[in-house]
Amino acid sequence: MEIRPEQPEEYALVEQIHTLAFGGPQEARVVAEVRRSPFYMPELSLVAVVKGRPIGHILFSEVGLQDETGVMRKVVVLAPLGVHPEYQNLGAGKHLVETGLARLEAKGAPLVLVRGHAGYYPRFGFVPSAQLGIRPPFAVAPQAYMVRPLSAYTPAYRGTVRYPAAFAGVGYPVEYGL
Repeated sequence: MEIRPEQPEEYALVEQIHTLAFGGPQEARVVAEVRRSPFYMPELSLVAVVKGRPIGHILFSEVGLQDETGVMRKVVVLAPLGVHPEYQNLGAGKHLVETGLARLEAKGAPLVLVRGHAGYYPRFGFVPSAQLGIRPPFAVAPQAYMVRPLSAYTPAYRGTVRYPAAFAGVGYPVEYGL
């Protein structure tokens, strides 16, 4: 299995993977919207490839983290991670997450956020975001909103997460002021 950045000619296939993985088009729409936004990081839109064909995808993009004084800092969100149903539980998701985290570490990102399954993401070092003083801008079970601090993390990264408009399609409140 190869992990590499997705290519423009793979966009439709990647969106199909998310539609199948999530049982609907919402996450695929987020991917498409993020690609068109200034918060898109093409080098961190990764595909897992088997026999020359993408079978999984992970997207990391920028969001804001606003502290109590109003200061906004850039941080990274993992959203979404999808693997074609025929290839689930074979390690593609694990390889995508690990590769993405390693690349973010190399770029000097301070942390990565995710709203996801509390039984899956802790194996990669994610902890409930409240433990680091980070709040989602919407109601979510505390164990489902997580953060993975990286080497560049400092306690100054606290506050409320602010999502850009690209995330509006799946019910994220959009308040972004970077």
